Parts: sequence; structure tokens; C-alpha cells
Amino acid sequence: MKLIIIVLCNIMERYMKKFILGLAIALAACNITSAKEYITLESPAGNTIVDEKGSWILGPYDNLHVDYMKGSNTFVYGSFYENGQKRYVNLSNIAYLPAGYEYEFDYYYARALTDGGFKLVNSNGTYAINDVVHNYSAINDKLILGQKGDYWYLYNKTNGVQIMGNPIKDGWDNIEFYWSKNDKKNLFEIHTADGLIKYVTDEGILLSESEALNLIHTNNYEKSGTGEGTGIGGNEMGDSIFSRAPSTEYVLFTEVNKKGNTLYGMRTNENTIVIPAVYTSIKHLGKKFDYFIASDKNHKYGIIDSLNTTVVPFEFDSYERLSDRSFVLKNNKGVQVFNAHLGILFNHSYDKVDISKPNYVLNKVTTASKGQRKYVIDTNTGYEVFQLPNYDDDITSFYKDLYVYKSNGQYGLMDYEGHIVVEPKFDKVTIDEPLLAAYIKDIESFDK
Repeated sequence: MKLIIIVLCNIMERYMKKFILGLAIALAACNITSAKEYITLESPAGNTIVDEKGSWILGPYDNLHVDYMKGSNTFVYGSFYENGQKRYVNLSNIAYLPAGYEYEFDYYYARALTDGGFKLVNSNGTYAINDVVHNYSAINDKLILGQKGDYWYLYNKTNGVQIMGNPIKDGWDNIEFYWSKNDKKNLFEIHTADGLIKYVTDEGILLSESEALNLIHTNNYEKSGTGEGTGIGGNEMGDSIFSRAPSTEYVLFTEVNKKGNTLYGMRTNENTIVIPAVYTSIKHLGKKFDYFIASDKNHKYGIIDSLNTTVVPFEFDSYERLSDRSFVLKNNKGVQVFNAHLGILFNHSYDKVDISKPNYVLNKVTTASKGQRKYVIDTNTGYEVFQLPNYDDDITSFYKDLYVYKSNGQYGLMDYEGHIVVEPKFDKVTIDEPLLAAYIKDIESFDK
């Protein structure tokens, strides 16, 4: 009796493990279908990927990270190591790609790289072309052409199997198609390189000539012509980016006054004086802007426009660049933000504003302190976005209204209202890794 009970318990335990695992996968699938962002959390136990709400998607795994994101985060692929082997996974549906390959990604497909080219894998992890090719062109959701050498071959995209062994010269140029208004389907007439004519249905069924002619006549198929391959591509840019490059529109010039002091002004390349030489220093704030930072005889800084009108009074001791369009001005009363795009000095004053963050962060937000409180502020207005929980806390990265939050040397995630999405318990947090890297690259290219 004891033996029977033990066996039953073992069976139930295995069943419950399978049930729990299946439930976890189902919950993950429900979760990722609505995921907008993919956040990588790094820790000694391995990396975990969560969504913008902090809900689990995958992990922890060794070196798990996001490799590719396109199409408004519809196509998202990642990789990790399991038992020493590198694996790739479609994170938008948790479909694992065939093991043993390095991959390149292109929206709907992943290219499993081989010595002679690649095999093509669908986003669900099945083969679209289970053969080594060096080019491909999709016909519809069932048919795809793969090129080997000078010839093309036809494959069933749902399982990667070659539909016919006959080679096709010049791909689409030797494929004609019929259209049936009755069936709402195509029938493909393929002229092969070995002088044959083959007929294939929309579903990838190879027909004999008599079957094809019967289908054409009974279902009113009409010849439409040759097909044309199409590609998918795109590039998304967010907010407009202003250059940090020095101005070439205005030229600094000097004059010596009666007291022997050198004073500075600005002229155009055509020698037209824009700002008279009456300042002890002057600098154009950037080629996108009509404002200049200048200092008076008391070496106090203020801001003037291209008509030499004072926009910000000469009462500041120093200034520094903050973002792509903003500057911080400091005196004994505090630090304020001037927006050179709008020409406005904002009233919010702080004890200190952090200008040391990377440019892609500073173009949106930074941190500022006032008394014993620290805030995340908008660098373009100086306005407080939210207060951080502790004075020593920090925001180290920003992307798509999500903030990487640092507290006690560990990292987590905050939303745009300052709510903690992921507790700061990780060694590193990365938001939409490939997109963030591309965004940073764009910002840096403008800043050079």
C-alpha cells in the first residue's frame, strides 16, 4: 500500500510541475502580447526581461538581452546562454529559434547563418526555408523563393520544405499568376530553367498541367502578369534634435576702448555688425538659436538676442550647457534654466542641477536638488517632473517615459510619474536595448 501511495504522489508531483509550467508560459504569452517596452534587469543570478509595468517576460538566464527590435516593438528577438549553448528567442511570442546558429534579424524572419549563406526561420521558430540560400523573396504567407547560386527555388514557408526541385531563372521574372474572382486566390505559373511549366496554388500545392487547366476554366482564373517582390523597412525618429555644433553664422570680433580694454561683439560673415563690441565676453548659443551669452563690465553674465536686446539680466556668476537647447545660469540665489529655443528663463530655482549625465538623458531630464530634496526635472523648462524618494537617489537613464532609478548602488525602474515599476535590486537596467543604442548613436552624431 505504501508503494502505491508513493508512486501516486510522484505522478501527481510531475503532473503539477507540468501544469504550473504550462500556466506560467500561458501567463507570459498573455503578458507579452501587450508589452510595449522590453527592460533587461541584470543580476548575479542571471538577466531577466520584464515589460514596462515590471511584469515578467523571460529569465533569469545567463547574458539574456534584447538583440533586435522593429515595427513598434512588434518584432523583438533576444538571446541567452543555457547549459553553455547560445539560444535565440522571439520575445514577442516566446518562440525559440533552432539551436546551433548565430542569427541576423529582419522583421518577420531570422537568418540562421551558415558557411554558405543562411537558413530562413519564421518568427514562430519554424523554418521558412530549411535549405542554405543567400537571398529570399516572399510571395505570400505560404510561398517563398530562396536563391542558391544563380537559380531560385520555391519553398513552403510554413515548414521550409522545397515544393519543387526545378530551378527558376531570375526569380519573379519567370513567374506569372492567375487571379480568380470566385476563389479570391492566385494560381502561379512558373517557367523553370529546365524548360518546364509548373503550376502552384496559393496554398503551395503543386498541380499537374491538367489539374491547373481544369481549375483555371472551372473557377474563372484570369492571367494577371508577373509578380514583383517587395521589401519592408523603416526608420523611426522621436523628438527633433538640435545640434550642439558651434555656430558658423556669426563671427566674433574685438575692439579696444579708450581705457585699453578689449571688448567683444558679433558680426556676420559679410562683416555686418550684429552685436557691437561692448561686452567683456560673448558667445553665440548655437546655430539654431538667436541668443548670445555675454558678460558686462562687472563680469556678470546675461543673455541678449540678435537685436542686442537684453533677454536675461546681467546678474549671474556663471553658465553651463545643459541640454541640446537649454543652459543653466547660476548666482548666489540659485540655479535657473534658460531655454534658447523659446528664449525663456524659467522661474524654478535650485541649489544644484546635474549636468554630468549623458547627452541623450540631458536632452530630456536631469536631477536637481533644493534643500534636502532631490527632483527629476525637465531640462527644457526646469520644471519638476517628480521628487525622488531619497536625496542620494538618482536617475541614470531615460527612454520612452521610463527612467532607470538608482538607489543604494542598485538599479530599478520608474515610470514618468515617479512610481517605482521595478524595485532597485539589480546591477544594471536597460530599456529597449537596441533602440536605446540607436537613439544614443543619433544623439552623439548630432553632438559632434
